[in-house]
Amino acid sequence: MYKFLTKNGQTISFMVGLAITVIFLIIVFGGMDEFNMLDEKVQNESNLFNFGINASVALIVVCAIGMIAFIILNVVTNLKGNIKLLIGLGVMAIIFFAMSAGADYETTGPISEGLKKYAVTDGQNGFIVGGIWTAVILSVGAFASFIVLEILNFFK
Repeated sequence: MYKFLTKNGQTISFMVGLAITVIFLIIVFGGMDEFNMLDEKVQNESNLFNFGINASVALIVVCAIGMIAFIILNVVTNLKGNIKLLIGLGVMAIIFFAMSAGADYETTGPISEGLKKYAVTDGQNGFIVGGIWTAVILSVGAFASFIVLEILNFFK
């Protein structure tokens, strides 16, 4: 399977994407006249573009499942070679859960109003805050390592 995908994977993915795009354009251009004749309020309820949206979501799900499956397969078959990956995932998990546990539950202000408006529980708020802080910390770390490594490469 790996050799087949290495040889033909890009071609297959391009052809599938092209076929979906052509089908979507045929559907849209075939129904555009009727769509334009509808009232604006009824246009918002139209399902003319549903195929494109559903196809995009399906492709994203298929790609995510494939990516996760190949990562797990790679880790299982080469555990020693992927120790850095596992350590990195462990560090990210520790940062995420530390930030989630230390989340501040605001009881006043516009954020609190938004939390009440969308019925966000304290647990969900902790995951949101943890995810945001994890992204910020990892972004700052990536930027700092980029700067440090570029300076080191400059002096080599």
